[in-house]
Amino acid sequence: MQIRLFQTESIRLAAIYAALFVGSMALLIALIYFIVSDAFEANLLRNSDDDLSAIRRAYVAEVLKKTNRGTHEAKEMIDDRLLATDRADVFLLQKGLHTRIAGNLPVMTPKAGALRFPDPLPTDGGNPEDHIILGRGEFLDRDLYAFVGRDLYAAKRAEEDVLRTFGWVLLASLLVASAGGLLLSRSFLRRVDAITDTCRSIMAGKLGDRIPMRGTRNELDQLAATINDMLDRIGVLMESLRQVSNDIAHDLRTPLAHLRYRLERTRLAAKNTGDYATAVDAAIADADQLLAMFAALLRIAQLEAGARQAGFEEVDLEPLLGRVSDLYKPAMDDAGRPFYVDLSPCSHVRGDPQLLLQLFANLLDNAVHHTPDSARVSLTMGMDGARPTVVVADEGLGIPPEDREKVFRRFFRREQSRTTPGSGLGLALVSAIADLHGAEISLLDNAPGLRVVVKFPATP
Repeated sequence: MQIRLFQTESIRLAAIYAALFVGSMALLIALIYFIVSDAFEANLLRNSDDDLSAIRRAYVAEVLKKTNRGTHEAKEMIDDRLLATDRADVFLLQKGLHTRIAGNLPVMTPKAGALRFPDPLPTDGGNPEDHIILGRGEFLDRDLYAFVGRDLYAAKRAEEDVLRTFGWVLLASLLVASAGGLLLSRSFLRRVDAITDTCRSIMAGKLGDRIPMRGTRNELDQLAATINDMLDRIGVLMESLRQVSNDIAHDLRTPLAHLRYRLERTRLAAKNTGDYATAVDAAIADADQLLAMFAALLRIAQLEAGARQAGFEEVDLEPLLGRVSDLYKPAMDDAGRPFYVDLSPCSHVRGDPQLLLQLFANLLDNAVHHTPDSARVSLTMGMDGARPTVVVADEGLGIPPEDREKVFRRFFRREQSRTTPGSGLGLALVSAIADLHGAEISLLDNAPGLRVVVKFPATP
């Protein structure tokens, strides 16, 4: 589990997100650091400018008094500032290149503007490189120079403490993100293992197993529900296949047994070529019946695969049903069977005309073969709301409610129908054609008899 955990996609995604998070935090911290540092130095230089302005005004005021103490007021101001401020502030009032008048800095080479340099005489006796002075210098007169600044040592230590704190925050964030990624990956891996184990169990023959769901309705639950639905559908198809296999074995055994019996009897009892010809004709008829059954099975399989949808077109049901009624009306008249047709105009449907013709022909054929000669048969068409609807009704024995779903299965035949010709594939073919066209088939009680209602989807 642990080795697989670090090979999962979830842990890779968690690592990527953690790296992006830490990288973005590091960039943000760097921006904040530089912005705060620049703002601090800019504020320090403004304070230096204010102090220089005050020193300059004191010097100018002393000069305007025309006394011989031109630097006295400036010197006193610097001394007062040194007494009133902390030891990090530095001042220098210098005459010429070698004479310090006031301040706590040694003489320096006079330069105007913002200056940054190591403190030559740090107050704590430390390394001068660790004590950086930032300030501004200005010439008050041709031979008089003033400098005001501040030792950045304490500020730099505070900045280092802030950076160190940010570093710990980054490390803690990385650890939390990693721990969260591991926990999420373990949970994800357990769900994937549950799906994998269920699929392997089903492959091993336990077709009733299903993927457990937690009820959280998240993506994995939706995936599990979809797979379970797929497995249920596969189970239905497998059961249908098993039923079809049993039905094929059962229904083909009788005609094959008859075929073998006739051929064997002919071989033993035939006296002349006429007997052989009769046996061959009967065998050909039996073979044709078997081939028709296999052709119907193949057609149903093709329809269930949607193989004919590419040739769909707009179909007007009125003339199509008119053709079907014309085909069956002579047989109805010959049998003395009342046949009622009512084709009200309705919307076109999208479909295959030949398949739709076969659908309604099969329904009428069932009504003819499974009802008495005197039973009334009707074919009606109309609109049920926005849906074109076709109804085939008869006054026969009908179908009990418990068998109405079964009759659409391949080879299913009720006991009353086993003595009549047929293979039990007619309604299965009807169901496959209806499903291909998105139509709904309902078997209802006609009191007496059966009503078959075919509702097509509404045409836009």
